[in-house]
Amino acid sequence: MKDFAKRTVGFVALALILYAGYRVAAHNQWIIVTHGERVVETGEAPQVIDPESEFSLLVIGDTGYDSAQRKEVVAAMRRRSKGAAADAVVLLGDNFYEHGVDSVDDPRFQTDFENLFDEPSFPFPFYACLGNHDYGGDVNAQVRYTDKSERWTMPANHYSAGHLIGEVAIDLFVIDTYLIANPDRQGKEELDWLDQQLAQSDARFKIVIGHHPAISGGKHGAYPAITETLPALLREHAVDLYLSGHDHDLQLNDSGQGWLQIVSGSGSKLRSTTWTDQTIFAKAAPGFCWILIRGDQLWVTFYSTDSRLYTTRVGN
Repeated sequence: MKDFAKRTVGFVALALILYAGYRVAAHNQWIIVTHGERVVETGEAPQVIDPESEFSLLVIGDTGYDSAQRKEVVAAMRRRSKGAAADAVVLLGDNFYEHGVDSVDDPRFQTDFENLFDEPSFPFPFYACLGNHDYGGDVNAQVRYTDKSERWTMPANHYSAGHLIGEVAIDLFVIDTYLIANPDRQGKEELDWLDQQLAQSDARFKIVIGHHPAISGGKHGAYPAITETLPALLREHAVDLYLSGHDHDLQLNDSGQGWLQIVSGSGSKLRSTTWTDQTIFAKAAPGFCWILIRGDQLWVTFYSTDSRLYTTRVGN
């Protein structure tokens, strides 16, 4: 009987050790998986035909951690940028882990932006938004840095940018979702601004950009304050895409309301993700997204550090 009790205690102790090890590994991102992954066609990659009549956008988020993964992702973007004939890059927040920047002269603007995304490889605007980790420092320093940089673009917490490609108008709307996700912040003002801007836009394509997703199968998921407010505006104003990071993975989700959710948050860190009923594509992989618009057609493509993962075409 004593031997049985000893063995039982031993098995329980071993189970606890294994479980504790698993929890530590999962917390420290040593175990990365894509749960419930379904088989999908990779799709056909679009080719840039005439850069003057096309709009090309590279999308990456959560780049603020100096990691080997970040170096590999940016190197892959650098290679892809040439063939993509990119017009701009979107930075989806958490630009500086763990606690933002201290001032407009913080050296991290050089190490984590200017030098990381070298101008010869990326000679175009970077539309940046704020993430929750950016709020650990001087948030306004990221706004003010717009006046010091030829490429960094963040004239305010929220702002819009328009592109006219031939007769096709494309409007980008950048919002501060940290204010919406936290009830004690000025979320209503943020949503009112977006509502007004979208109502005034008659662009063929409307793209909204923020840090926190409205739909996600990732580890963070979507915040109730976001899901209860933002989707209604995206539906009402016929938005095409909502771009976000926060979850450290790659996702394309269908809202069922006319707009698609892109998550591209694996710029420097990686976590597991899960396919849901709304998932079109998802992968726990370091990488970025490429959006190409030509006429009434829009392509969404996801890249890992070494290959193209998935492409879909939106529109006719």
